Amino acid sequence: MTDKLKKADRALLELLSGIVVFGVFCQLAGLFFPISSLKYAVGLWGGIIWALLAAVHIWRSLNKAFSCDEKSAAKLIAGGYIIRYLAAAALLLLLYYSNAGYVLAGFLGVMGLKTGAYLQPVTHKFYNKLFHETDPVPQPLEEEGETASENIEEKEVKS
Repeated sequence: MTDKLKKADRALLELLSGIVVFGVFCQLAGLFFPISSLKYAVGLWGGIIWALLAAVHIWRSLNKAFSCDEKSAAKLIAGGYIIRYLAAAALLLLLYYSNAGYVLAGFLGVMGLKTGAYLQPVTHKFYNKLFHETDPVPQPLEEEGETASENIEEKEVKS
């Protein structure tokens, strides 16, 4: 199974994992409130599923945009944003009018996309341990290192 996970896009995998961890945490936190557990779960996991689909949509949109020229890429990214925004609004309206789940729990689930992004450094460390990997130490490129040292020397001479 780890071989399949290694082949997946690492940033997407880490983001999706963070969203699911957030969903589980919110589900457990909801147990301590005197509310309908079923309606809370429907709203929350509806939002979490939206967040997971939105993360995949962002990943696909970015991959497509990288192969386009600048003007087309800007249109593609803006169009994707509008689609995701309308889908989130549709989910919340569906929860409101159907009374199947709590709208605020759905909004909490939608915010799982943002929380998953904030949890990405934690999930990155987790997957590094799981895959027995380490991050490379960044090194300056040859021309960057020489240029930077030349600029420093020039500033010292002028002073």
